[in-house]
Amino acid sequence: MSFFRTYPKLLILCLCTAAAYALYAAGGLHWLDDISTGGEYVAIFIGGLLFSFGFTSPFGIGVFLELGHKVHPVLGGVIGGIGSLIADLIIFEIMRFELFHDEMFRIRSSRIVTWAHGVLHHEKFPEKIRKYLLWSFAGIVIASPLPDEFGVALVSSLTDIRARSFAALCFTFNTAGIILFLYASKSPV
Repeated sequence: MSFFRTYPKLLILCLCTAAAYALYAAGGLHWLDDISTGGEYVAIFIGGLLFSFGFTSPFGIGVFLELGHKVHPVLGGVIGGIGSLIADLIIFEIMRFELFHDEMFRIRSSRIVTWAHGVLHHEKFPEKIRKYLLWSFAGIVIASPLPDEFGVALVSSLTDIRARSFAALCFTFNTAGIILFLYASKSPV
């Protein structure tokens, strides 16, 4: 329990995930099936917005799983990816990681992160390789249901990041993650 005292926002994230699962499992999102033609893509866009923010990500996933059978996965992924990109730009430009800033600092000083930092900053790792590894890991975090705030914080640690590069990374990885959820909702369970 001391873990959750140290990381209370992660506890809230776990509770949000449990609430979203309970809502989805209880059929609380079935009303989305009644959306008229074309409206499901608006819901997918809103799901994309939700997908990027840590506490609302599980609810965005619920939207994707509920509507996945009604939308084309690639088109839905692109529309949801645009929603996620807008949310990530908000995170990057306005919020500046205030929500998870204190816990990111604690995670950054943890043993495993300190060890990884030491390994990556050894003279055998050229700067270019370090950047590719950082971008790759940040992309995986952004594509996953994990809070995009973590991935954005990783990317923003690069001082010379351009807005276009950031936008391309976020759009690509969020769209890929959303497409995977939309395809997963089509497969038989």
